Amino acid sequence: MPFSPGTIATFTIGGNDISAYTTSVNISIERDVNDITPIGGNAVTRLPGPYAYTISLEGGYDPALDAILSAMVLAATPVVQAWIYRPAGSGGGTRSLTGSAYVSSYEIDTPGDDTATWTAELAGVGVVTDS
Repeated sequence: MPFSPGTIATFTIGGNDISAYTTSVNISIERDVNDITPIGGNAVTRLPGPYAYTISLEGGYDPALDAILSAMVLAATPVVQAWIYRPAGSGGGTRSLTGSAYVSSYEIDTPGDDTATWTAELAGVGVVTDS
């Protein structure tokens, strides 16, 4: 079957599997594409450049998760963290995306009339490996 539910996805950062605390993972990869506009009325051509990526995470607040992410974002000297994302779970033959990133933001939201939640943004460093 070519489709899989998001509920079987897994996400690990800095060696910590945070899947149990995570309700959504979004990876945005954007490649720089420059227009080359020649003179003389010729058609525009495009030159692809490097890509950059960010990862947005969110989930239900838990002190165990808070201990992991707050230490990463509050470190006096930030350390790049290895991450592994498996959109279709961790079974044999499933796709894995891996890379490194800094935790660039971490937010906790505790509304009085709803569940406490968290969001985080990771700023990608280097390449994404797709295997």
